[in-house]
Amino acid sequence: MPTLAEYLGLLLTEITKARVQADLEAARIAELYGSHPLLRHMPVPRFRLPNVTLDLPVAIEKTDSTRASGPSAAELDAARKRVDGIVDQELRALKIQPSPATRKTIAGALDAIFARLSSGTVSAFDAARAPGEAAADVVAALKTGSDRERSVDTDAATTALRRAFEPVFTPLLPAPAPIEVVVATAQLREIAPPLALTRVRLTVSEEGVEWTQTDPDDASTKRLVPE
Repeated sequence: MPTLAEYLGLLLTEITKARVQADLEAARIAELYGSHPLLRHMPVPRFRLPNVTLDLPVAIEKTDSTRASGPSAAELDAARKRVDGIVDQELRALKIQPSPATRKTIAGALDAIFARLSSGTVSAFDAARAPGEAAADVVAALKTGSDRERSVDTDAATTALRRAFEPVFTPLLPAPAPIEVVVATAQLREIAPPLALTRVRLTVSEEGVEWTQTDPDDASTKRLVPE
């Protein structure tokens, strides 16, 4: 059975192909208009798909939680090293040289966070909170240190650390379990009456892009930009 993501992705692909086919036909008609003595003075018809609304009946076959994957040991190890580097960088920016005791406290707090992430039972919500928790733990450790460490601006330091940690922790979020669905009309008729099925209402808005080249002599300046 296809997953819900695969099904919706395929539908969006088909809608995009429909727009391509419409543009190819518009180009063909433009050539026809240009070669006709009367039509060449008329506007060339071209249709767009500003909004496409899909109302899709589906039946959820199953969701396989065993296929939801968390971060690997190598990914966690690399992330931990990046976090340590960020902490050192931010402390240098604050002109703070933590004492060995403070560094040990910070390391212990970060070890606890990464231990939870490696347990395999942490939820996506808990993992999303990790950057904020790590930042708060680092600042809390500083507040128990020397006079220079305690003088740090708590709010500013926490915000700076959290923002720096987010790109590190975000890739570690566990992937959601895929949802397998039944979409074939014949199968849906056998499963249940229409009112008992799950319905997905999807509205797709068209936004075109076009090629532009700021320097005609430099191909590297060619970009896709919104039309």
